[in-house]
Amino acid sequence: MAIPGSELSEVLSGVVESTGKSIVRIAGRRRPFSGIAWSAKEVITVFHGLQHVEGDVVVGTDSGELKAKVKGVDPSTDLALLEVDGSLTPASFDDGAGLKVGHLVLRLGRPGQTVRATAGIVGTQGHTPWRTHRGGEIDRYLESDAGHQPGFSGGALAGLDGKILGLTTTGLLRGTSLTVPTPTLKRVVAQLQQFGKVRQSYLGLSMQPLALQDDVKQITGEDVGLVVVAIEKGGPAEAAGITYGDIVLHLGDATVKTVEDLYAWLRGDHVGQQTPVKLFRQGKVLTLNVTLGAKP
Repeated sequence: MAIPGSELSEVLSGVVESTGKSIVRIAGRRRPFSGIAWSAKEVITVFHGLQHVEGDVVVGTDSGELKAKVKGVDPSTDLALLEVDGSLTPASFDDGAGLKVGHLVLRLGRPGQTVRATAGIVGTQGHTPWRTHRGGEIDRYLESDAGHQPGFSGGALAGLDGKILGLTTTGLLRGTSLTVPTPTLKRVVAQLQQFGKVRQSYLGLSMQPLALQDDVKQITGEDVGLVVVAIEKGGPAEAAGITYGDIVLHLGDATVKTVEDLYAWLRGDHVGQQTPVKLFRQGKVLTLNVTLGAKP
């Protein structure tokens, strides 16, 4: 059913008016960037913007400026959480379960005194998690053709109901504006609130993929493994007896054939767990138990 242009205009302007109250400006050294009021005292924004802030963090709202301090950062997902000395209008978030390519969306930012908006559609949406170049996990790939203006990083992608579908950033892929979806925001913010960072378990070693020779394939039943090329002195792996040249085949219940497989398994909820590591060493398959540490 066709929607009259005047009616659609009213819907769009209503979203800007209502949701815009939760979009804030953050003063940066080069140029301001944006943030979203996560709660009455917290703002979620982009880590890469904070790298260019000198001195006190200042958050701008419709009512004026508020001082803020950094509560936690996660460079791997380009997210940061601020605690504000004042009161904000919290945003309403949508996990995007019903979002489809072609849905009309608004991109909101506050690079100046007032909220700015661009309109477009959801251009691309994935349905599986992906990893950033820093190892952070994003629940799904989400991109819109709504224009990304200077200072919009840290702002919001919103649906026509005014609910925020995610935070927009240019800090994950060079030259590309992506949206960090709401499920990722919720997961990261929970960790930043509790720990000030996103916890990740670690083994204390470096590995790289290795195609296994035919005789090793017959013994292990695998065609690829991760060979240990460096090991941290005193780390969890060394304490468990893993050494240089070992070929790791399984970590816990997961087969690890790539470094991405390894990152996917080394989650924060595995810190302190005793984990069986299946590996190949000098013609034999061994299993060693490693107590995973927390990545510094």
